[in-house]
Amino acid sequence: MLDNLKELFNFKKRLGLQIENRNYTNFYLIISIILFLSTAWAVIDEVITRRPWKDYQSEYNYLLQQKLQTNYDELISFIDSSTVAGLHAELKKAESSLENEAYKNAVEELGNLQQEFVDATREWSFARSKSDAVYYEYKKGVHGGSPSQSLKDELKEIERSIAEYADSVSAIQNRINKANEFLATYTNKIAELNSEIKKIFIDADKVKLKLTRASAAQIEIKQVVIDDFEKTNFSELKARVDRCQTCHLGSGEPLMADAPQPFTTHPLPELLKIHNPEKFGCTTCHRGQGNALTAGFAHGDEDHYWETPLLKKTDVYASCNSCHANQNALKSAPYFTKAKQVMLEVGCYACHQIDGYENLRPIGPELKNVSSKVKPEWVYQWVLNPKSYNPNTRMPDYKFLPEEAEAVTAFLFDKSKNSNFKFANFTGSYKGGSSAKGKLIFNEVGCQACHVIGGETKVREKRNTSYDIAPELSHVSGKLSPDFIYDWIKNPRHYNPTTRMPNLRLTDSEARDIVAYLQTMSDSRNKDSRKLEINKKEKIDFGEKLVRSNGCYGCHAIEGMERESKISVNLSDFGRKKVEQMDFGDVKELDKHGEHEFEIKDGKVAVQHSWAGWVYGKSYNSRLFQTERIPQKMPVFNLGDEEIKLLRMLLLSYRNDKPNKKYQQTFDQRIRDLDQGQKLITGYACINCHEIEDHGSYFSATLEDPSMGPPMITMEGAKVQEPWLNEFIKSPSPIRPWLKVRMPTFSLSENEINDLTKYFLAVSKQELRVRDYSAFQPNKSTLAEGKLMFDSYQCLKCHILGKGESSGSLGPDLSLTAKRLKPEWVVDWLKDPQVIQPGTMMPGYFPDGQTALPDVLEGDAKKQMEAIRDHVFIIGKNKK
Repeated sequence: MLDNLKELFNFKKRLGLQIENRNYTNFYLIISIILFLSTAWAVIDEVITRRPWKDYQSEYNYLLQQKLQTNYDELISFIDSSTVAGLHAELKKAESSLENEAYKNAVEELGNLQQEFVDATREWSFARSKSDAVYYEYKKGVHGGSPSQSLKDELKEIERSIAEYADSVSAIQNRINKANEFLATYTNKIAELNSEIKKIFIDADKVKLKLTRASAAQIEIKQVVIDDFEKTNFSELKARVDRCQTCHLGSGEPLMADAPQPFTTHPLPELLKIHNPEKFGCTTCHRGQGNALTAGFAHGDEDHYWETPLLKKTDVYASCNSCHANQNALKSAPYFTKAKQVMLEVGCYACHQIDGYENLRPIGPELKNVSSKVKPEWVYQWVLNPKSYNPNTRMPDYKFLPEEAEAVTAFLFDKSKNSNFKFANFTGSYKGGSSAKGKLIFNEVGCQACHVIGGETKVREKRNTSYDIAPELSHVSGKLSPDFIYDWIKNPRHYNPTTRMPNLRLTDSEARDIVAYLQTMSDSRNKDSRKLEINKKEKIDFGEKLVRSNGCYGCHAIEGMERESKISVNLSDFGRKKVEQMDFGDVKELDKHGEHEFEIKDGKVAVQHSWAGWVYGKSYNSRLFQTERIPQKMPVFNLGDEEIKLLRMLLLSYRNDKPNKKYQQTFDQRIRDLDQGQKLITGYACINCHEIEDHGSYFSATLEDPSMGPPMITMEGAKVQEPWLNEFIKSPSPIRPWLKVRMPTFSLSENEINDLTKYFLAVSKQELRVRDYSAFQPNKSTLAEGKLMFDSYQCLKCHILGKGESSGSLGPDLSLTAKRLKPEWVVDWLKDPQVIQPGTMMPGYFPDGQTALPDVLEGDAKKQMEAIRDHVFIIGKNKK
């Protein structure tokens, strides 16, 4: 055979033969076989290999039919067969009655009557038509001056006929009605029985209908085309094609919740209700290659150059920013909300330009008066390594060398040497206090909501972040003098007019006791004993250079640097940055498509050389990719794993390729108010004390009884009157006087107070306007009934009425109701307190809108609630 092949491919010999003597049979045979095999492979590849979705659909239909059949059988098994049999027996008996002569005669008579009715109606219609014609001719003669008496007489005769026909039609209709009533005595029973049987089988029949449709389902591509979803680089509308549901058929089918991928139900069905795939598609949220029909290409696993691969796990929330970029909190996307909170709290916007976060206040304290606050030695230690003093500080580590830290210290003290700050009381005026009392006050008034001290980390643990939002005070006596602490806690804005630290309105005695307690928080740790020389000009100049190059002014107000620009890259389109643009330095590469993007083994770090791997590595250690030739300036934040992944997801969301405006969340006034308010609430750490929009209430972790903590204030806009809220934020006063924790004074600007008021109105979906309730007049005619119910329900067992009265429990002061609460809200509250504030201790006296006092106000629950409200408003006004 080998010889034959050699003979076949001996082209020199073949060229020596005359053309007519050359034989190409074997060549044609081989080529034909190759062509046949290629064709067969192409057909198989096209029909089978490239169409796995057909198998998916077949398997899905089979699984769905099995589940529907099981569901149908279960529903049938729950039906009482004896009840159904009895109904069918009654139905058969009722249907047999239709065979008697009386029913048949009635049916025949009804048919005759209906024909008579048709005939009579036709004659009546003809008569009316003839009347119209004669009337026209008669009127024509009248207007022509020659009225016809004969036409007038004929018209009267026709009108008489019309009346007779109408009477005849009415009489026949009455007979038809009676015939129908007679027949109904037979058919009504049948209809009732059929209806009862249908009700019994209604759920099973619905499943049976779905089963029939599933059995007849066609194997076909499921495609959604959004014609105007996005734009090209030339601002022309571009369609988006999604075929994801070709494989993921069960995404909207609740029965497939326990099915494997790709047949399972969408994990967040409530999101599908507001993001209908038929309108938005799937790749809008999940990304991927929507028009692909194989998992590898659709998800991007096989097409590594597809710029928007499938978002997996919690990274899917990155797509929220495409349409909700102007929102800081989304109830249905807690991971997205948490990511933006971390970004705001860490202060990424201080160095980086991020669209929508351009004008936020710095997160760090002012340094203009730093020489009046701390000693150079402390600043040096802090700048050298903030984490060594406070491992949970938000201040990142710049990895300064000792001489660099000394230079920065020299510059900061030089800038603040001309500070005019003076203590409110003369230096040395602090005369001591009780540390035991101070500890009690510190724990009770709410200091722990922001500050960790002496190992009390319950709030930190509940917040579940690697950083604190205020300084830990466990070593504060080594940092601040007693005089400064006293001055600071008495009035934080005396030293720093822009501080976020609120005023707890401490008495002199309380402040002295807290200072005494804080003085027990000493710092005995070893410190760098370097002798500082901070007055040398070269050190000061070097320090200024370091401060400018590292962008310290982004977080801190520093004299002379108020107008400096951000020092780092713009992150507004970072999500589209290609991995080819990222430098991994000398870091070892992990498998690009493996499960882990970051690994530390034997002290050595390795990362995936991918977008996700680079961002994780950079966030974990910003100096990770530094080489001897490429220095890195970004400081090290020591973020936790979850925080890194949150920020990475947020960075992934920053893209400038937004969808068409019609698909984005409209940035209307309500959304603007929500956005601004959420930034303020995060900035002032309101959620550390209060629960707002299902977040916060971290301070409650320090309380044995959470009801003794600050209230939930999500619905404050619907609850309290706008003028009262405005005044309360300006100057808080006790509402529950027995509570130890205090609502502090934040000294907000008028704009900030207005923004908070608008925020609470927006959260409560209230109309944006200031309402004047001074003109509200209680219904005096029901005040007696209101007092009767007020006393009957023993409201004063939990509530008080003004100062000097005690309470046995936890209700607010009712003397404030008239000027504090909205009248309509009080009624809603009385109707069902648990709906408004789940977990409240306020009992519900009107369950399901029903009253327990049927003899009061005719048992009208709404009138009773209004009467109680009016009584409380009256006694509130009388207490003024």
